[in-house]
Amino acid sequence: MIRTALRLSGMQAPIEIVRNAHGKPFCPNCIFHFSLTHTEGLTAIAVGNREVGFDAERIKERNFDAIKSRLTPAEREENFFKLWTAKESYVKYRGESLATLLPTLIYEKGALHVGGAPLNIVLQHFELEGCTLCLCTKTEENVTFVKI
Repeated sequence: MIRTALRLSGMQAPIEIVRNAHGKPFCPNCIFHFSLTHTEGLTAIAVGNREVGFDAERIKERNFDAIKSRLTPAEREENFFKLWTAKESYVKYRGESLATLLPTLIYEKGALHVGGAPLNIVLQHFELEGCTLCLCTKTEENVTFVKI
């Protein structure tokens, strides 16, 4: 595990941020969970009282040929940005390896599936500043965006 401690002025004790074996940062002594994401021109963090996964992708024209070969026929009909952010946010939610989980995930009709069965998670998509964002949680959450 990689450990980082930070202390802001006025804090009694530092906040320790640790990375798990797959690189997911977490705060072992905090009462909150968080997930970081960044894409061209946008950096965002989701904070909650339960495990969260969060991802963002800039919406822009791309050559999807290489990616499409890895998608199911049904996935090729989906909005790519929603599909990709759903998969990435779930991987972050689980705190596992993208290389391990990504090939097992199928995104169809707004839900993620593994082995044909829908996952017991909630995906919430948003558009913000030209980006698609996806929050992955166990239950639906009320979301507030705060620009800093």
